Amino acid sequence: MSTSVLEDEIREFVLGTVIDEMNILMSRDGITDESPVTVGGLDLDSLSLIELTLRLETRFGVEIPDTDIEPLASLTLRSLVAEIVRRGAKA
Repeated sequence: MSTSVLEDEIREFVLGTVIDEMNILMSRDGITDESPVTVGGLDLDSLSLIELTLRLETRFGVEIPDTDIEPLASLTLRSLVAEIVRRGAKA
């Protein structure tokens, strides 16, 4: 699987989880790859970010130690997707 296909899958998983399952965002309107993971973007608070990382670990077979979760809050959607790929995500 090419990286871009995997990146698209991760991006869709993140957006679907945040909108459809966690009910944090109402829609994808205005969300781009440059949107921050926290305020003004995906609007994840620290507990929501922990929940999302647990779901990403389960779905894509990556490990995100607790000490690595807080730094994820400073990322954009694109950077978060790249980080999950870097950690060895599997489709």
